[in-house]
Amino acid sequence: MNGLAGATVIQLTARATTLARKGQLWFYADDATPGLDAARQPGLVRLRDPDGRDLGLALCSPRSRLALRRCGPWPGDGVPAPGEFLRARLGAAIASRAAFAARDGGVRLIHGEADEIPGLVVDRYVDCLVVQVGTAPLEAMRAELVEALEALCSPRMILARNDIGVRKLEGLDATVRLLSGHRVEELTIVEDGLRHPVRPFDGHKTGFYLDQAPARGYVRAHARGRSMLDAFAYQGGFALAALAGGARDALAIDESEPALLRARDTATANGLAGLETLAGNAFQVLRDLRRAERRFELAVVDPPAFAKSRRELEGGLRGYRDLDRLALRLLAPGGLLVTCSCSHHVTLEKFEEVLRQAAADLPFRIFLRARLGAGPDHPVSLTAPESEYLKVLVVERAG
Repeated sequence: MNGLAGATVIQLTARATTLARKGQLWFYADDATPGLDAARQPGLVRLRDPDGRDLGLALCSPRSRLALRRCGPWPGDGVPAPGEFLRARLGAAIASRAAFAARDGGVRLIHGEADEIPGLVVDRYVDCLVVQVGTAPLEAMRAELVEALEALCSPRMILARNDIGVRKLEGLDATVRLLSGHRVEELTIVEDGLRHPVRPFDGHKTGFYLDQAPARGYVRAHARGRSMLDAFAYQGGFALAALAGGARDALAIDESEPALLRARDTATANGLAGLETLAGNAFQVLRDLRRAERRFELAVVDPPAFAKSRRELEGGLRGYRDLDRLALRLLAPGGLLVTCSCSHHVTLEKFEEVLRQAAADLPFRIFLRARLGAGPDHPVSLTAPESEYLKVLVVERAG
């Protein structure tokens, strides 16, 4: 069945076809020949090369500069109805996470291109779903998306956290909207035995930093007996993990006093002692700590993305370098630094080079101990490098 009115076949240029054969997933309007006239409305289309050979399905945004996002093969030569497409893709993605998706925890069920649904994120917190829709075609399929998620997950709530900047590029409003079920302002997830409050309507991202679960696990495993620093702490996820792992104490720094209050409340609720919080600009606080001759055996710096576009890359790299240098100067001999970047414009190679530059003229050596990233619920498409947006490096200061 066709899910679009009229013709739904888009032919790529020879150049675009070559890129598609190499795995490229995104194409612009001028990569189609003779153009996008066949797709008058956002939705699913079938891609073909100049010789008429099939290149699978794509989501088409005719009014967007980034007009075509490939979403994998599909049987036959037509275009499935939106509901059929979503049920198949969502079902496969959810099934792939069954082995590690604890019912009382949080998990990313859908991770965009890596799950062949470009522009869609679905996070599950216990029995509530939070979705982010970043493209016009998926926005047009909202009713079918809700129906499919209800059938597959039986959620208590489906919330659209569509307050994301990328929607503006698609001509879509930034909104937060309850799509299904009853409004749930706050719920609790369990991660490695720790209970964390999640506020889906107004928390960062979709309510919690699910992608940092592996790094929190690493911090917990290496925290025993150490004094810990958590910069850009938000609600203190790393600090709480360190205390649960036996850290002597932990200092959480963030500009948001309400977030730090929640960190203190969460520590109390989990029976964790030794948490100190400090509201302020992380760069300035780190400078103040150095002047006060504070030292830490474990430090985490997890800032917001410093490079949200290519234009911001150079300045962003300077920001990461300055931050790493400040944090390294606070390490005690034998101390560990966990440094993070969530910008997909900053490659792992660039991030490692920034760290080398930060340590270049310090009076001690550092050694790379680990490279971490998001967990298995955030799969990486090898042809979509932006899906590997999170980089985490662990270095040790020589004793």
